[in-house]
Amino acid sequence: MPRKDKSYEVYEELLDIDSIHGTTTGADIFKGVENAINKKNLRWRNLKSITTDGGKNMCGKNKRVVALVSKAVENDGGSKPLVLHCIIHQQSLCGKCLDVSEVLKPVISVVDFIRSTGLNHRQFREFIEEIGENDLPYHTAIRWLSCGKVLKRFFELRAEIEIFLNEKQRLFADLENSEWMWKLAFYVDLTNHMNELNLRLQGENQLLPDLFTNIKSFRQKIILFQSQLRKKCFTHF
Repeated sequence: MPRKDKSYEVYEELLDIDSIHGTTTGADIFKGVENAINKKNLRWRNLKSITTDGGKNMCGKNKRVVALVSKAVENDGGSKPLVLHCIIHQQSLCGKCLDVSEVLKPVISVVDFIRSTGLNHRQFREFIEEIGENDLPYHTAIRWLSCGKVLKRFFELRAEIEIFLNEKQRLFADLENSEWMWKLAFYVDLTNHMNELNLRLQGENQLLPDLFTNIKSFRQKIILFQSQLRKKCFTHF
């Protein structure tokens, strides 16, 4: 949580960590927050805002975390806290509106084939280590950064992957399809731009004006991308 020292410098401090066993309902999460508040002898009325990821067990009018915390603050004589949506999570949700399944699904299929069995993965790893390359990462659907990393690494190793698949007698015709490869290259660059924004929104000492500036500048960058792509200018891709 943010605090100020005697010099009025704002810094963040982790209040507490509380393990939740069993269910993770709004009441369960609120109980963990309540334990942390009571452990440090803090007053609910001093809580001014709540930031969530928009999950169902977090947001709601009656029995969710936001509602229970707001009620506790008001019962302690405080004003209803401001509720904010995590800016990074919003950015991830916007990124997921982009339908990359035409490219991502075949890529995941190949990655799973290489990494799903110990023999295939070991042979592939030994093959690329001979030429000084690193391994292929798994794709994790719950993390937006994962999508960009998998696509980028697949594109970088496309020649080696094709050789390995041919040796395994597993044909992957898309690697010979120039239109599909163009889409792959485009999505690699696009997700890379999204990942750069995601990383700029993370880290310590991130104040709201800094986050807003990053979002605003990225929106302007998208407008620039659109105008250049209409003119068939691929400077940033």
